[in-house]
Amino acid sequence: MVLRIIGFVMLLFFATLSANSETLVTDLSQNEIEITSQFAGSELLLFGAIERYARDAIQSDEISVQGLDYDIIVVVRSEPTDLIIRKKENKAGIWVNSENITVRGVPGYYAIASTRPLDDFLSKDIQVEYGLGLNNLSFISEGESNDLQSYKEALFRNMMEKGLYLENSGNVEVKNEILFRANLTFPSNMPVGNYKADVYLVRDGEVIITHNTPLKVDKQGIERVIYNFAHEYPPLYGIMAILVALFAGLFSGFVARKVS
Repeated sequence: MVLRIIGFVMLLFFATLSANSETLVTDLSQNEIEITSQFAGSELLLFGAIERYARDAIQSDEISVQGLDYDIIVVVRSEPTDLIIRKKENKAGIWVNSENITVRGVPGYYAIASTRPLDDFLSKDIQVEYGLGLNNLSFISEGESNDLQSYKEALFRNMMEKGLYLENSGNVEVKNEILFRANLTFPSNMPVGNYKADVYLVRDGEVIITHNTPLKVDKQGIERVIYNFAHEYPPLYGIMAILVALFAGLFSGFVARKVS
């Protein structure tokens, strides 16, 4: 962690030598989350700095740093995937699946944080353009439905209940007008894969800089072995799962008879 912060400070120092009027530097407290048998979720720190650099500062040695003119948005998302959303109906007292649709390109994990509510400093058109906020995510569906919006709302509701979709405003902290930080929370059921943490620097209602930091989420140990086996040999994995379930049932029955 100390080496990462030292490297971050050095990167910030060299960034101030550029001719851009603004520079955005970000990093994560760690770039990989390892999922093991005892994994119960994780928290990471995303931190960074805003530099406003005058073009004539090279001669005058004057650097103007301002942070109050800016807003910051942090978006962390996993790789897009395909999901099936099923609708249940009560028929004769029994809840059954009545219809379903398939949605494509939906992230399995999506979290957005900002210095304040997006509507306070960013127009709706820009929010849609960059896909900022759950309601502005692209929603490509396959299948017929008369009420696509209800499926979308159900998807977001279920993912939020699982802790996989998060929306927070006001939790990106700005320190000393240039440094910022955001605490990122990941549940134990987070999907594996390559994530990305996007940071957007907004000034006067316009996104002026975006910065991307990769994040890898992967299984380790026996979880990785089982995961690889299930994906490489699905039929055999299914048979073994059935055999294990049968053995567990027979063993439980045997123990119950002995006790009685």
